[in-house]
Amino acid sequence: MSKVVRKKTFSKILVAINDSSKAADKAVYYSTRIAEDYDAILVVLYVIRTQTNLDTANIPSHVIDFKKQAQVYLTKVLEKIHEHSDTENIIKVRTDIIASNKISDAIVNYAKDKRIDLIVVGPRGKSKLKSLVSGSVTSDVVRLASCPVLTVKVHKEE
Repeated sequence: MSKVVRKKTFSKILVAINDSSKAADKAVYYSTRIAEDYDAILVVLYVIRTQTNLDTANIPSHVIDFKKQAQVYLTKVLEKIHEHSDTENIIKVRTDIIASNKISDAIVNYAKDKRIDLIVVGPRGKSKLKSLVSGSVTSDVVRLASCPVLTVKVHKEE
């Protein structure tokens, strides 16, 4: 009799963040709950919008400041996740900070490279006109991703 190994629906979940906002907090909240439910690894990815590669030696000071802000935010996110996680079901969390001029492409490529099963994103809150002109990171991720994408909406009263 052979054993059949079944793959979990979601074993790696990516929550993609490019700012510290209510939408990002809500995306983290939902991705954390889903990671708990599926006993999945949660990857919290912070994408800094810049053309500078973070792995180079000569990083401009403003990009260093962005990276420090991202690290502070990720530390708070990790504290929140562990504060709300069940002691019996501890969530495995990884964090990463990357830089890209095109945030949606960076998220999609990262997800593909890391074999992510689900991407969770929140809208950034652009005006309708700005979204029409420059496009939306969320809609681009939904359109380009090779895995399912959960978009988390923040209501005005939240």
